[in-house]
Amino acid sequence: MTTLKQLLCGTAVAGLVAGTGAAVGTQTGLSAVTAQWMLAAEHVLLLGTDGTNLDKILEYAYNDDSGFKMLMDRGVTAATSIAGHQTMSTPSWSTILTGVWDDKHGVVSNIYRPEPYTTWPSVFNLIEYYKPEVDTTVISGRGLFTDMASTGGYPADNIIGISGGSTSEEMDALVTEATSAKILGTTTNPNVDTFMFAYQSQVDHAGHEFSGGSPEYAQAVVNVGANIKQILEAVANAESATGDKWTIIAVTDHGHQQTVTLPGFSLGHGFQTPNETSSFVIFSLAGNEAQAGGQNLSYQTVDITPTILQAFGIPMRSDFDGVPMQSDPDILHSFVMPVDLKQALTDAINSYGYPDIGTDIMLSLRALAGGAGFFLESYLLPPILNYLQTIIDQDIFVISDLAQGLQWALNTVGPVVVDVATELGRAVGYLTGAGVIAPLDPPLLDADALAG
Repeated sequence: MTTLKQLLCGTAVAGLVAGTGAAVGTQTGLSAVTAQWMLAAEHVLLLGTDGTNLDKILEYAYNDDSGFKMLMDRGVTAATSIAGHQTMSTPSWSTILTGVWDDKHGVVSNIYRPEPYTTWPSVFNLIEYYKPEVDTTVISGRGLFTDMASTGGYPADNIIGISGGSTSEEMDALVTEATSAKILGTTTNPNVDTFMFAYQSQVDHAGHEFSGGSPEYAQAVVNVGANIKQILEAVANAESATGDKWTIIAVTDHGHQQTVTLPGFSLGHGFQTPNETSSFVIFSLAGNEAQAGGQNLSYQTVDITPTILQAFGIPMRSDFDGVPMQSDPDILHSFVMPVDLKQALTDAINSYGYPDIGTDIMLSLRALAGGAGFFLESYLLPPILNYLQTIIDQDIFVISDLAQGLQWALNTVGPVVVDVATELGRAVGYLTGAGVIAPLDPPLLDADALAG
């Protein structure tokens, strides 16, 4: 099947093959590879797995039963680091899904606010704005992604919030089933290009509860590998049925500390230890079988959004921090084919360290201030309110009435305290460099103006 997008790429492909395009000066055969992907990518799938250390994937899920290994064999893998940037989830996912670092998007807390994504549009907004004919989908049990996909005036076409499952493992299984079904559904309408984002949460939950060095964390990595395998099998079936090619990217937002801070609780991440700043990118580019099983030394998580946009022929923002991984000359020159990929990735992981001490202190302060509101909202107030409810339910003379009064006071004052803490965190974030760089590109036109 040849789509309109593929026909429009013809001139660019001809230039690249002739040595007159963006890939001039690259190594032998690289222009041909680039030409292949420009005629191949019709569907893009982004798989997000939260808080997943690559060294644990290599230790526990580098086998033929794991989707992680299957995707590494199909694509190019990079051991990356976000040292020098926040290792909290929402700031890190914001970077992945906007193509800019936190000094631009300014997100410093896990408490969701829509404003950063109207200033710095997400990949969902950008695709819908420039190529509304692309069918966009987000599948997640976490509200961050369904909220982000609906923000900014150009929401994703299909926002699938997964609410079932009593554990994060069960929720991830439901995400996997929904993702596989959506992929197989593309076979009934092969003329529509698609972008999907699917999110797996259980590794991060295991890290927070048991630490990144625990058996529970290792099992969660194995589980997500099995889920990815199921998704990749759905992709293979769809490719076989239609002849379409799928570009697949897997990424994590941060790593995890390896030790338990308190019984039943690990701080997990937020600071700048190498285990926390550890990340990875696995990039399986449609049509790029020649580099399958290789390693790249330059991929960054901030490159994800530019890469997705270029796959659909969407222009780059001038103020992106990331670049398209399939065409940037520096990235293309950073490809290697190691004799032992597992060892090469392990060596890369071990090469990463701390940022300079000034940056380390600054980001530690930002993490503490930025995380305060979320900690109050998610970890401190709920157990106190639940404990007071148990006293109320016992109907103890006077005591239950006092507990009910205290519960009312906390429910009344608590949100105000959370809001104040969140705003203070944003102020500290700004003073330490978060959100200080304004966009160069104008905001996206609103839908009514665009239609007019």
